[in-house]
This record gives sequence, C-alpha cells and structure tokens, in this order.
Amino acid sequence: MSPEEGESGGLPRQVSLARLREFGINPKRSLGQNFLVDDNILGLILDRLGPSPADVVLEVGAGLGVLTRALARAAGHVHAFEIDRSLEPALSSTLGEESNVSVHFADVLDADLGALEPAPTLCGSNLPYSPAAPFLAESAWRLPGIRRYTVMLQREVADRLMARPGTKSYSGISAWIQLHFDVVDHRPLSRAIFYPRPNVDSSLLTLERAVKDEFVTQRPAQLRRVIDAAFQQRRKSLVNSVSSSLGIDKPAVIEALAAAGFDPKARAEELPPMEFVKLSGAVTGLMEMP
Repeated sequence: MSPEEGESGGLPRQVSLARLREFGINPKRSLGQNFLVDDNILGLILDRLGPSPADVVLEVGAGLGVLTRALARAAGHVHAFEIDRSLEPALSSTLGEESNVSVHFADVLDADLGALEPAPTLCGSNLPYSPAAPFLAESAWRLPGIRRYTVMLQREVADRLMARPGTKSYSGISAWIQLHFDVVDHRPLSRAIFYPRPNVDSSLLTLERAVKDEFVTQRPAQLRRVIDAAFQQRRKSLVNSVSSSLGIDKPAVIEALAAAGFDPKARAEELPPMEFVKLSGAVTGLMEMP
C-alpha cells in the first residue's frame, strides 16, 4: 500500500501524506519520525486537551505541522518545537497564514522552556518516542503553568507513567509524574494512524495537574534526587540504595528512616508516590545539595 492511500486504497487521508510527496520527505528512523496521517485523531486530541483562545499550547515534535495548525486554530498561541530543520518548508506550507505560532527549531530537552513567552498553559503533542519520558519529567516541575497534557507516546512509556507500586512497570518516573498529575484519560492508538507505521504500540494520554503535596513544588530538585536514588538499585532496600546512591553514612540513614516510620527492609518499588515525599523529608538534613 502506498503512503497516499488509506487502508482501503482510497483518497489521501490527511495533508501529511501530501506534504511528504510534495517535498520529497523520507521519514528519518534516527529521529523516530512517525507522522500522524489520520485527521480523526486531531479532533480527539483537541477534545481531550480543551484549548481556548486564552491558552498557549506547547507542542513537541511539530513534524509537518498538521497538529500544529489544528492547535493554532483553537488556541491563542502555539510554541511548536521541531528538531529536524529539513522539515521547515513543509511545516511552513502547512501552517500557511497562521500568525499565532512560534516555531522553535531546537531540541526541546536543551531549551530553556521557562523563558517561553507567552508562557504555555497546555501541552498537546505527538511526542517523539525517545525524549517523551525525559520531557514530561522535566516539564512537570519546570513548567508549572501547564495544567493539562494530551500527548501521543509509546504505550510502554504510558504504562510506566500510570504504573502502580509493586508492579513491574513501576519506577521513578511513575512516582514523579503521579506526584504532579492525575491520569484523566488513556486511549490505545492504532498503528495505522502513523506513517510509516511504528513497530511499537502507542497511546493517547491526558494528564491533569494535581500536585499532591506542597513539598513537591517547594523542594523539587531534592525530591527528584531522592526518587532517582531510591530506584537506582531497586532490588536493594531503601537504606542501602539511598545511602550508597546519595553517599550518606548508612547508620544515619537507618536512624532517619526509622524515625520516619519506614520499614528498614522496604524497597522503592513498593512505595506509593506520597511515601517519597516522606522519604525526602526524612533525609533532608543528611543530603548535600549541589
């Protein structure tokens, strides 16, 4: 089946396919490029994200600009990040006269997102697979003004973000994200909505900001460091993983955790997210912050 045709061999499903032909673009595997080629998903994203003219949307992985254009017509402004400069002609063609879009040809992981003007209030994206988790982890605390995310991402990553304590998928990113957000919608996506079809399944995930404790916003760097340390050696006890990963004297950690009511044999993978706030508070006086 050619990229111009739907599964039934009909007319082009979406402008992305026309742009690929028009500009002779071959998706780059090295950048994980899988372009959205089904218009139906655009309405679903807008419905879940709920942008208004008062909103500023951050988009990561603008690609050929199809989602960008839809967001721009619903929101007041869009900051669109795209790492592949060769897509600029096709992206400009798709956006046409949309004057409320700022296109940033940069790696979003290297960008100073806090300096964006106007500041984002929403995030709607077809996230490239590789930077999806790092981007969500960083923006959770560096972009507190974003109240909702509706993002397409690899299903395995979505599962990790939603994982519960004691499960195989539960990790540091699970606890960190769940301390900042509630998952309000999760929908599996067909591989057929992308071109080329990815070799992995995807999900559409909507996260609503719901910070669980003031410590999360007051001492985010410390909390993040403690969570990472606790999971660095996830099969070891909290005492061993925290003391070795943070370079803290083990007897001091044992004393601090006992005073806070932790089982000395407990492991990170068993703790609900809020327990990491408690853990971080327990070792506050023992840590040397950079």
